[in-house]
Amino acid sequence: MDFYDKMHLRGKAEEDLFFARLDKILIDAMHEKQAKEQAHQDHGHLPEQPFESTDNN
Repeated sequence: MDFYDKMHLRGKAEEDLFFARLDKILIDAMHEKQAKEQAHQDHGHLPEQPFESTDNN
């Protein structure tokens, strides 16, 4: 393997690391957004409970 090949591989490795970091940032942001949306949808909604009558007649 000559100098050119080594430099090419180094550049490829640096590019791969850059995009791996970018992907992680974007995925984390997507998960955070989904969690906020889910919390917003769940806010104020209680689980459905069967109706229990307090009338003893």
